[in-house]
Amino acid sequence: MPYGPHSGPMLDELITGQVLTAKPRKGRTLPRNAAYWAGLHAAIENVDAWPTTSHLHQDLKRLCGYVDVYHNPLTGRDEVRVQSTAFDKMGESEFAAFFRLAQMRFTQQMGFDPWTVGRAA
Repeated sequence: MPYGPHSGPMLDELITGQVLTAKPRKGRTLPRNAAYWAGLHAAIENVDAWPTTSHLHQDLKRLCGYVDVYHNPLTGRDEVRVQSTAFDKMGESEFAAFFRLAQMRFTQQMGFDPWTVGRAA
């Protein structure tokens, strides 16, 4: 059974007899994820600082401390990579905490909350 609207077309592309591995989800909700990305869309529509929501998403993860430091053997330097918020990498409670922190930090830095833009007060 498709999990969401994006899953159906992917299942339609499978060939008969193809083997799949199912992984149970533990409560990460599509509505919270959609709300987060809707806020990012509102942000880039109201500020000319980021070309895409993906760029803003990367900056928010970095600003909120969702990073890993690793030693790059090719450059010989320690570098920072942002962590993933993918459904299989971050559960519902951790994503909810990230979302709240990202919303707070964005609002503090930019002076408005894109997650409330357009909503009735």
